[in-house]
Amino acid sequence: MSKFVFHVVIVFIFFNFWNCASDSKERLTNMVFDDIKYIDNFPQSFSIDGEKIDIDVIGVRNFVISDSAIIMSTNNKDSLWVIASLPDLHVQGSILKRGQGPTELTISPSTTYNTKLIKEDNQLFAYIYEYNKGELIKLNISSSLNTGKSDVSIINDSLPKSLFNFIVIDDSTYLCKEARNNHTQQIRYIYKQKKEVNDYSNLAKLNNVSIRYNEDINILSTITQHNPSNDIIIEMPIGLNYINMYSLDDSFARTVCVGKSLFNIERIQNNNRWDRIYTFSDLRLFENFWGVLYINESEKNYQLKRKNYPSILLFDWTGNSLAKLTLNQFATSFDIDLQTSQIYTFDVETELFFKYDITNALSSLNIAETSKN
Repeated sequence: MSKFVFHVVIVFIFFNFWNCASDSKERLTNMVFDDIKYIDNFPQSFSIDGEKIDIDVIGVRNFVISDSAIIMSTNNKDSLWVIASLPDLHVQGSILKRGQGPTELTISPSTTYNTKLIKEDNQLFAYIYEYNKGELIKLNISSSLNTGKSDVSIINDSLPKSLFNFIVIDDSTYLCKEARNNHTQQIRYIYKQKKEVNDYSNLAKLNNVSIRYNEDINILSTITQHNPSNDIIIEMPIGLNYINMYSLDDSFARTVCVGKSLFNIERIQNNNRWDRIYTFSDLRLFENFWGVLYINESEKNYQLKRKNYPSILLFDWTGNSLAKLTLNQFATSFDIDLQTSQIYTFDVETELFFKYDITNALSSLNIAETSKN
């Protein structure tokens, strides 16, 4: 072989190796799919004004709207959930207690995350993951309000404990996400019939990402929800500027990036903790669209003095942007009452509820009659 040919071969091998290494690093520093949709502008934008509302409940953490009621998760040990009717905001009662008893919970469960609300036989139920016990409980909300006692049954008492995400897919299938490898990764898997199943390419793609040892594991944390109507999972990170959409049968996978470029996980770890960006704080799914609460504040500003009012960003189920709704009050959680075309927000720092009339916005988007998942 001539020296020229030899050098060409070496250069070819080097550049191919470099490209493969770069591609591999790109995959490991971005928790994304191959199909990425960049959203820099929204086709419609609305600035909406909130009206302060009073609900006679203290210690609220988050809330959800379901079945013409607002269900609030609180820090009160004897009333972990409080339910008020809509639109009059009359408190109907409280359910669930903190404790070690068979019908008690060790922590106050979120009303939306690791929780699934369903209607069965004209009654409202909640499936709740018990973080410390590794249990799935079924709460009959309607019966509990009628009797004044928590109507709770244990569905599964042998689930993995301390999961970051737990999604009920069906009666025997659960999507789990837990920290592994010395808290350098958050691994997704399907848990079925007391076995861990890992043969899902969409999950494997997201599982490849890791952080450094002793870094903040929440860099990889996501708020995750499932739409049973189209079987799509939405994963919304709290410190990255993109959201992942995918199906469990691996037929669909897309990343929606809010901005012109992806937040790089390697670079985030190089930043001072105060300089890292808190991007999203809440996720809600509806029949024809879904939405996120966009914070976009540095950790320092968010913890010490917030500067920017948040926005609610709406997308369709293919990841196309629909609208940006800019609030005039701070908020950490939101939900939409589609029957009355009202957005409700709550801010955990100020402990204030607001509501916003979005009749015009929903009408222009042609989604006013859409139901909630």
